[in-house]
Amino acid sequence: MRLRKILLLLGAIILSVVVFIINAATKNVDLESSMLQYVRGAFVLLSFAAIYFYIQIIKREKQRGVVQGIGSVAVFTGIFLGTYLIISFLPLTQKGFEIRDLTLFPRDYQTIFFSSILSIVSGIFAIVSLLFIKDLVLYKRKKTTLRNFLILIGSILIASLSELIDKPLEDSVVSVIFMVIAILMIIVNSFRLAWIAYLPRKEKVYSLLYSLLSFFGFLAILVIISSEAGSEKGIQYYSAALFTFVRITSIFGAVYFGMSFSSTLFHLPTAEAFDRKQSEISSLHNLSRLINQVFDLKDLAETATKMTTEVIQAASVWLEIIPLEGSFHKSGLMSHRNIDEHEIETILSGGEKSVRTIVCQTKKVVMIDEVSSDKRTKHLPKLKKVGSLLIVPLLSHENVIGILYATKEIDYGFDQDDVDILAGFADQVAIAIENARLIEKSFEKERLQRELMLAQEMQKRLLPEHLPTFATVDMKAVSSPALEVGGDYYDYVQINPELIGIVIGDVSGKGVGAAFYMAEVKGIFQSLARIYQSPREFMIKANDALVTSIDKRSFISLIYSTINIKTGELIVARAGHCPMLYISGAKKEYIKPVGLGLGIKSGKIFDENVEEQKIMMKSGDVCVFYTDGVTESRASNGDEFGYERLLDVVDANKHGSAEEIKESIIQTVWNYTDAKGYHDDLTVFVVKWS
Repeated sequence: MRLRKILLLLGAIILSVVVFIINAATKNVDLESSMLQYVRGAFVLLSFAAIYFYIQIIKREKQRGVVQGIGSVAVFTGIFLGTYLIISFLPLTQKGFEIRDLTLFPRDYQTIFFSSILSIVSGIFAIVSLLFIKDLVLYKRKKTTLRNFLILIGSILIASLSELIDKPLEDSVVSVIFMVIAILMIIVNSFRLAWIAYLPRKEKVYSLLYSLLSFFGFLAILVIISSEAGSEKGIQYYSAALFTFVRITSIFGAVYFGMSFSSTLFHLPTAEAFDRKQSEISSLHNLSRLINQVFDLKDLAETATKMTTEVIQAASVWLEIIPLEGSFHKSGLMSHRNIDEHEIETILSGGEKSVRTIVCQTKKVVMIDEVSSDKRTKHLPKLKKVGSLLIVPLLSHENVIGILYATKEIDYGFDQDDVDILAGFADQVAIAIENARLIEKSFEKERLQRELMLAQEMQKRLLPEHLPTFATVDMKAVSSPALEVGGDYYDYVQINPELIGIVIGDVSGKGVGAAFYMAEVKGIFQSLARIYQSPREFMIKANDALVTSIDKRSFISLIYSTINIKTGELIVARAGHCPMLYISGAKKEYIKPVGLGLGIKSGKIFDENVEEQKIMMKSGDVCVFYTDGVTESRASNGDEFGYERLLDVVDANKHGSAEEIKESIIQTVWNYTDAKGYHDDLTVFVVKWS
């Protein structure tokens, strides 16, 4: 684009210089209809075509508003007039032209030079003026607008080009005809003044000034170029076509800006109403934008009250947000402008008769024209600063979630437009409040999810990553929580080189609370199991440790067993937990030592109800510890998996390894539930004596 501009500008300069050289070389020669005359005319046309495209590019790069465009026209008008005055008063240009047979002959070379300068400036002025006037005419165009403007431009070009090779003072019939058509179309196009209605008051004033300057500028140019004096014939000498083009453009400018001045003058009284509507739209737009950007209700309330004060010119404004049950968001009086909290309390006083209560009950806009006499506010003490009052509820799903108040000092200060704009603000603020509350819930849900994930990770770390391996004992275990975190727990401890302890527990309930108790049990198990080798004694001490800390509504079921990996002696104690499944050859039974759940009772009641039972494991014997998530898993018809099915599946797979027995239990339970998942935490711990 930059190269294009340089080429166009360079081309225009070169062509203009060539035209100057031709003019200088033929100073006293009448070219009439010679080939050189055609060449000269073509060069003039091409030079201004290059200037037109150059200006077009510059104008697109620097877009201007309507008023700025009119100002630019006024400036270029002044530049042209200034150039003319400077050239006219130069002593070097006083000799002028000699007229012979409708042809102008310059008396010296200075006249040729300054005529060229003046002509080029006039051409630039005419092109710039037409481009800016085109923008004004085509503003909010209709179907016929462009057509009428193109007819005008076509008429101007035909009227001008028909004189391209004519003698300077010769008027062709074609030129006169199309000049008349052009003037008619100038009148038609000069009524295209739609842009005036969309200007705010301040811009209308500037538009009025610029239009007036442009009107007188074009008028002055028209008088100057039509003058019969010698020096003013410079444009005609340079090109009769250019002279016609500048003259018609000047007529167009004078008529158009004369019309725009008059029309703008008549639009001034309505400018205030237009400004207000524009301000309302702008405020609503800004408020809508803020809804997506501002999550702090305090900031949003400040913006809403500020905009309300400016748009409806209220004396005071305040915004109240009604608290939502369970929400931690700010509520109450969120923002107040030009009024203090004591004054607000006074206006809203009256209990059940207060305007606040009325709005909350009716869920409709309340407009009070005379606060002192209206039956809804006459109970209030005399308020010097409040003559009228406008109250708009903020509604969400037919619930009042906030109220926007506005006051004016005069009676009957509000009208229907104020109600509409305030209702619009209220709708936007209500949406913002809803968004903020939804975001609050989303954040809360996300926070809980993060906590659950953290708790799940912590719970995984509470379970042993690997179980130890022994030559005589094969052990495998698995635990699967029903929710993100569960209350099941299993663990082992190496009490001494010959004795290991294994434990399975189930905390009543599920979720994070159960997981915390599970962590506490792990600490107790790891510390007490090494001290108290008797499972019964361990249970008693564990209950003593838990009974004072556990919630009264919770308890922990536990089964704890010690296994001598050399002798096969297994001692088991139970605290309200599922019985241990024991299979030895053809013998299969549930070992059910008596025991209460941990945390239910303390002291002797618990101690006297805890037993331990001893068995001697031998090769091929299988012991299965589990939680009720196994036996209480339900099929689609609601039937529980039960103890018999567990016994059958273990018995059927007792010749497999501990891993195979564990997997058979899990797979069988899964199939039994129709692969719909476990409804409770599920843990299985298999011990097989090799």
